[in-house]
Amino acid sequence: MKIENVLVLGASGTIGSLTGGVLAQNGFHVDYLSRTKSGSQKGLEKAMAQARSEVIAKNITCGDYDTMLLDSCSRADWILECVAEDLAIKQAMYQQIDHYRKPGSIVSSVTSSLALEDLPKGRSEDFQKHFLSTHFYNPPGKMLACEICGQSKTDPAVVDFMADFLSSRLRRAVIPVRPEAGFAGNRIAFLLFARITELAIEHGVEMMDYLIGPYTGRIMPPLATLDLVGLDIHKAIIHSLQDHTSDPLHERIVLPNYINEMIASGRLGRKARDKGGFYKRLESGKFVYMDPKALAYVPAFHPHVQFVEQAKQYIRIGMYRQAFGTICDAQGIEADIVKEILATYIAYSYMLIGQVTEEKYGIEGIDRVMTTGFNWAGPSLIVHMLGGKDNAAALLRSQHLDVPASLMQDTVCDRYLFNAGRYFPAR
Repeated sequence: MKIENVLVLGASGTIGSLTGGVLAQNGFHVDYLSRTKSGSQKGLEKAMAQARSEVIAKNITCGDYDTMLLDSCSRADWILECVAEDLAIKQAMYQQIDHYRKPGSIVSSVTSSLALEDLPKGRSEDFQKHFLSTHFYNPPGKMLACEICGQSKTDPAVVDFMADFLSSRLRRAVIPVRPEAGFAGNRIAFLLFARITELAIEHGVEMMDYLIGPYTGRIMPPLATLDLVGLDIHKAIIHSLQDHTSDPLHERIVLPNYINEMIASGRLGRKARDKGGFYKRLESGKFVYMDPKALAYVPAFHPHVQFVEQAKQYIRIGMYRQAFGTICDAQGIEADIVKEILATYIAYSYMLIGQVTEEKYGIEGIDRVMTTGFNWAGPSLIVHMLGGKDNAAALLRSQHLDVPASLMQDTVCDRYLFNAGRYFPAR
């Protein structure tokens, strides 16, 4: 197996265009196809903006499905599918490329919201043998994570080949996962996102992003992250997790109705430009915030909570454990919210070891996807900052969460990463 020519389907979209750009930057020839050639050319513009260079254009050919699909499929060594998160749309695309692709070419999907086993049903034996998931994170120019797995009919040698290719040729942080809805990263993150969108109804968007902000171990606040992802993608992932997962915390995977109303009005996040999402930027450069109750934007009020500001001050001088001690000692509604989210992150991450990743990777596989896919401090690092397993277990019990045996058996959380502070900017 070798890869020289790559075909990106859905190249007008963010993940297709930017992932194709990474391939072009690394010297591969990439065909960009979407419904229209102009859409593919817009994808090329996104890729050049990510690379900050027009040079990659020499490695990219733009076209549309009607005129280029046959030729592009017949010469592609790897067909990367990035079309809409809809099972029927993806399967219709697979039916076409199954007729045109050359035997032995690899076909992968970037989806994590749809059941991987369902995607290639009805396709040829050679197609299914060479079909897998390569789940890139957005934006791939900065987020290096790539979750990878096959379905029941995928040749394990194809998965091994792609894992090596993604790691050695594209410098991805490859995380082998099991074919579960959401894989590892989205399974964990979107449970938290779901709860935070629910809490935003009562406490507001600005307050939630302040309370669960960078000082808690994430470069970007959660609702700002959903604006980057897109609320339509958020909805698709939530529905998939609701339909295809079952665990003790499953009832926390919710989609408040106000998000459906935001989507219906075109308020999808950054991709919506003028319409906005949870945030909207005014011509003055100032931001306003969505009020989920009124479905209208309200001015910033710049929250100030004493324990949050004290924790930030500790972080500014590198006293991370003191910062988390301040959080755990704090009382009140705001403190309870932060403790709930931290405890849920720890409990769910350790609970899913062996379910979304192989048991042999322990918490390190999940740590890796959260750090390289979301720029979040890994769950084991949060445990360390809390002062160790016993303190973390006490936090979980205070939130009425079961303490996973894997947490109490963990040794990774006893280590301290030299550059751990980069996950805790005190903004």
